Amino acid sequence: MTVSKYQFRQALRQLIEKHINLSSRFEDYVLITGELEEARYRLDLKAEKFPDEEVDAFEL
Repeated sequence: MTVSKYQFRQALRQLIEKHINLSSRFEDYVLITGELEEARYRLDLKAEKFPDEEVDAFEL
């Protein structure tokens, strides 16, 4: 990863806040939510490569 986990989380939050503001329409929320759901799906697929032992040992 080229940026730290903290930097990634912060950049993602800032990007969302930049695109959702007082002048946003409902359509904007729907579009952003759809993109986030697709990204989560892609990440879930990529995460399947990790062994079950590693996943079970991980704590949030």
